[in-house]
Amino acid sequence: MSVEDKAGNTSHSASLTVTVDTQIAINNIELVNDSGIPDDNLTNNVRPHFQVKVPTDVNEVRLSIDGGKTWFNATQSATPGVWDYTWLADVGEGKHTLTVEGGPTRRETRRRRNWDFIIDTMLSEPTIVLDSTDDSGNKRR
Repeated sequence: MSVEDKAGNTSHSASLTVTVDTQIAINNIELVNDSGIPDDNLTNNVRPHFQVKVPTDVNEVRLSIDGGKTWFNATQSATPGVWDYTWLADVGEGKHTLTVEGGPTRRETRRRRNWDFIIDTMLSEPTIVLDSTDDSGNKRR
């Protein structure tokens, strides 16, 4: 940049490079009430609780499980960059895709990430079969 005063003196400023980052990283999505094996994205809780980690300058995180038709705002926790949301209504059995959107207030600079999870509340009954070729017991009458 150059500046000239009334007397014709000119001064030049040093170069300054400015980088504008328009991409928001969604660092981590966690199913808080994951049941059974840790990090298998499987829960038996029909009201799943998610925790999302994003950069600390993100000021809104939204979640959807219906392909983006309905969005719910997560709540920022006491830890900067950590947002929480627990589903308020029961979510059905089976595989679901969570869509997380985070960013500043302006919608055009938001970032989305999909994450799959499963709700399984049904106990599978085992089938017990005796192999008759290995049966060494006595038959009772």
